[in-house]
Amino acid sequence: MSAIGWIHPTDDSDQWDGFNEPGIEHFSGSPIRHLAREVVQNSLDSYDEVIGKAVKVTINEVNIKTSQIPGLEQLIETFQLCLISAENESPKAKQFFELGLKELERPKIKVLEISDFNTKGIRGPAKNGAPYYAFMKAKGQSKKSSETAGGSFGIGKFAPYAVSRLRTVFVSTVFKSENGEVQQLSQGKSILMSHDDKEGRRHQGIGFWGVKEKCQPVENQSDDIPQWLSRASNSDEISKKVGTKLIILGFESQTGWQQSLAASIAENFFGAINTGRLEVSIDKKYVINSNGISEIFANQEIVNAIVNEKNEPEQFKNSSEYYTCLTSHEDVFIEQHQNLHLGLCELKILVREGLSKKVAFLRNGMFISDSLTLPGLKNFSEFKDFVAVFQCKDDKGLELLRSMEPPRHDDFEPDRLPTKDEQGKARRALKEMATWIREMLRRRAKDPVSEITKIDELKDFFADEADEGKGNGLEEKNPFGKILIKAKPVSFKPSKSIVSEGGATDTGGAANDSEKGKLKNSKAGEESPGIPGGDGSVRGGGTIKPVAPLANPRAVVISKNTRRISFTPLADGKYELSLFEVGADSDYQIAIEKSSAGKIHSGKLEVDVEKGNRQSLDIQFTEDFDGALKVVAHEI
Repeated sequence: MSAIGWIHPTDDSDQWDGFNEPGIEHFSGSPIRHLAREVVQNSLDSYDEVIGKAVKVTINEVNIKTSQIPGLEQLIETFQLCLISAENESPKAKQFFELGLKELERPKIKVLEISDFNTKGIRGPAKNGAPYYAFMKAKGQSKKSSETAGGSFGIGKFAPYAVSRLRTVFVSTVFKSENGEVQQLSQGKSILMSHDDKEGRRHQGIGFWGVKEKCQPVENQSDDIPQWLSRASNSDEISKKVGTKLIILGFESQTGWQQSLAASIAENFFGAINTGRLEVSIDKKYVINSNGISEIFANQEIVNAIVNEKNEPEQFKNSSEYYTCLTSHEDVFIEQHQNLHLGLCELKILVREGLSKKVAFLRNGMFISDSLTLPGLKNFSEFKDFVAVFQCKDDKGLELLRSMEPPRHDDFEPDRLPTKDEQGKARRALKEMATWIREMLRRRAKDPVSEITKIDELKDFFADEADEGKGNGLEEKNPFGKILIKAKPVSFKPSKSIVSEGGATDTGGAANDSEKGKLKNSKAGEESPGIPGGDGSVRGGGTIKPVAPLANPRAVVISKNTRRISFTPLADGKYELSLFEVGADSDYQIAIEKSSAGKIHSGKLEVDVEKGNRQSLDIQFTEDFDGALKVVAHEI
């Protein structure tokens, strides 16, 4: 018996591996799109930081001579035995093995070759605990070089089998061992079904090509490895060929597979492509990189090819908008926040007419979801058209998010964590994240309140008995008449003071008229941002500071982020000035970055004043601002 060949180990336990392998069935719907996500994710997870260049993935359809398949006769014999066993399995299994045998009888066979570069390869040896063993032999195990890597369940390795007419793949990987030696491992694997041989011995459904003893891979170069399979064909190449070649035997190509693959890669990895971490070439037809991804999103051939796929072409369009949000320099707001459990988080918001009003969540440059069912992130009807992209920038936060993802990596589920404490921590992290995102969207994309709103959706239920609300109300007019809902001014009970952010009370202040550049005195009883109230009480703690009276306040726009504030103090002393953006329903503090006089502390300005001596200050904000402005002064 040859030392190298195909072997399906015998099974003396009288068990049976059925044809319906759960791992393959997991990817049976839209297998090409799943293949793109899983194999590219694996390559990104193997990124070589020492090289520091973009991970390059090439995907090509190739025809090879069927006679060049290693151990062809043994593979055909196994398919024949499985066909006999399939008589007691299912029509689906029987058909698969019948078609598989026809495939192996053809003079040429299609294979899909996927190779990556600037990666570490799949590190061996073929022993439990190493990434190579996890990829080829282990079940439900994932061994990644980082706790923030894309994959985490070990299920993605089944995706290539879902696009193989033979459920057979070959892997050849070159890597540096722990002692720095460059090695190559090559092996084949079939996921078929249990079958009995001519002697009546039961064999397992999973079989391997390679060294038969303990189903080991072939190390380095060998005459048994055909050139089309080997990552490095000779010893001179091996040190230059670090990376992995994956060969899908009997590739089940369909019309438009290149377009479907390109769409899936663009949708799932636009974040990594944008930062220059990933480049993908598909069958010498499409090149997807930071310079060419815009052309991919604009490619009508791709749009036409995916029009009948699930959630398409809407998802493709949405991903194009998210990419624009990441790359645009106009109409984009960048917000950052320190989440207690996730660390530094970033939100980019693009406000532009016609956008889909969605928030996309990325992790390590990979798209996770834009439909999370978190409170505050379900309905954006009161906002302007926008899209937003959220990314966690902290490794510990990325690790926490990764631990909450299901096998498809399309959601965050706190209940997946092992303990109640960890689940509670995860829920608090997501709640704080969602609250912050909603607040930033309210700040940047909130639609102004209209005085009159026409609601056509209610015309089927309510009629305007008289035109425009006139008449005696008893006429039977058109039941689908106009309905106008008018907002009535709400009367506020005057109060002597308001509560400003930080707990300080305020009886004065001013709001800027953006057209005339004048500051108007604020209304008594108005609430400042952050703390509810308006009755002079301090809620949530804080030191009460007496309000400083001002006269004749004015504001002049100097630049996008600078205003000249002028006022006349009516008392001697030291004033603390706070600036607020006036919103439709609440105000938001604007941090002061620089001032022509005074001292800045926690985004506020401390300045010495004399009664009756008019002050004029050039104040610069931390960000551009062109809205209405409120100035609140307190005595220190």
